[in-house]
Amino acid sequence: MAHESRRSFARKAAAVAIGGSTLGVVGTRRSTARATADEYEREVERAVHRRVNRIRTNRGLDPLAYGERLADVAAYHSEDMADEGYFSHTSPDGETVGDRYEKFGLACRRWGENILYNYAADESPTEAARLSVDQWMQSSGHRRNILADFWTAEGIGAEVASDGRLYLTQNFGTGCR
Repeated sequence: MAHESRRSFARKAAAVAIGGSTLGVVGTRRSTARATADEYEREVERAVHRRVNRIRTNRGLDPLAYGERLADVAAYHSEDMADEGYFSHTSPDGETVGDRYEKFGLACRRWGENILYNYAADESPTEAARLSVDQWMQSSGHRRNILADFWTAEGIGAEVASDGRLYLTQNFGTGCR
């Protein structure tokens, strides 16, 4: 597969979003750009999930289900970090991981979170995911979360900040309702 940067991915996605022609274009150039950025972020999220499950199954662990509600919590946190310019499990106003789960009405017997940021946003979604998961796997605490046998689901939230940083949040859950 040829190397595809975020910019070329966005150009191709924009072409798909507008049917490959300028006829019938609805919205502004800015809204099309945001739509393609959103699609890039969703592709990164899907690629992270696939990579995490490949790592888990290669080690004899069960794959994790994709939890949409966990992903909503993760996306909210990644977007907040990108917009507010911080990097922490606790927001500047004191909101914690547990607070976010509660805010989204998510109750889990067990929960956990991995976060990261890097400058992989100029890479293809697959390469950005590979670099990001590899970054987590090089950290003992993050690796422990990814390889824990008690997790049953994960949700991923990706956000590209205005400075080009890729923020990722990975939320885990067991027995969530």
